Amino acid sequence: MNRRNLIKFVLALAVMFSLSGWVHAQNAQSLKNNYQRLQDKLKNNQFNQPIVMDSEQTSKSISGDVYSVINYPFSTVRTALDTPEEWCDVLSLHLNVKYCRALNSNKIEVYAGTKKTQPLSDAFHMEYNFKPVINNTNYMQIVMDAKSGPMGTSDYYMMMEAIPIQNNQTFIHVKYSYHYGTMAKLATNLYLDTVGSGKEGFTITGKKPDGKPKYVSGMRGAIERNTMRYYLAIEAYLGSLSLPPAQQQEYRLTNWFAATERYPQLYEITRQQYLSMKRDELKQTPPNN
Repeated sequence: MNRRNLIKFVLALAVMFSLSGWVHAQNAQSLKNNYQRLQDKLKNNQFNQPIVMDSEQTSKSISGDVYSVINYPFSTVRTALDTPEEWCDVLSLHLNVKYCRALNSNKIEVYAGTKKTQPLSDAFHMEYNFKPVINNTNYMQIVMDAKSGPMGTSDYYMMMEAIPIQNNQTFIHVKYSYHYGTMAKLATNLYLDTVGSGKEGFTITGKKPDGKPKYVSGMRGAIERNTMRYYLAIEAYLGSLSLPPAQQQEYRLTNWFAATERYPQLYEITRQQYLSMKRDELKQTPPNN
């Protein structure tokens, strides 16, 4: 490389890093703006906790968002949730995640299945890209995505971002979304019309005849339930870190389930069924091993 090309290369790198820093600053500012915008909802909501839920559905995609103030310092969050291995410990708490492992520093292998015990050979194999982590003293962002999922679903996207706030707390935003086609929509609607009938999410859409809140249902209800489950998994994981390593896994399982019991929308199986299923799943190895 001659001197002129070398100078061009160095200048290009300088521009790239400058733009990267600008994007990170924009992301941090956007989350700060959301924190200010949501102050009233964080203080007054059906959760009786500083939690705000939102969701959106289009003709081809569905997404859920949880915003929350958590009682952990930002320094704890940014060091505890920045590797694929740590995120597998988080994801594995979800009912539908049968197995998770980090394949390398930028890829996660996940087996997704039913809410009951099943062999991994019957579960759906997915690979999530673990994107480069943004992690500085004022902002953190983790992004994972997968091209395909079960029943023709695609473009799975999971993101967590966080900023430090007052009182040694952290404001976090968890987003979960995917695209769906005709087959996935039909299968989901069939589930919601049969064994999943009556299931609701968290967004209040009105009042029932008895005066109780009416919550969003259908696919929006489903994405809200799953986004909440992932948020509660993050909380359970962070809560386990103060314990000796040998006790952390059991703590995460019991505390994740206890957290879900606060919300009738999340009930699927009993505590004993969940613990037994997860203890067995955590011993499994992938079919190709």
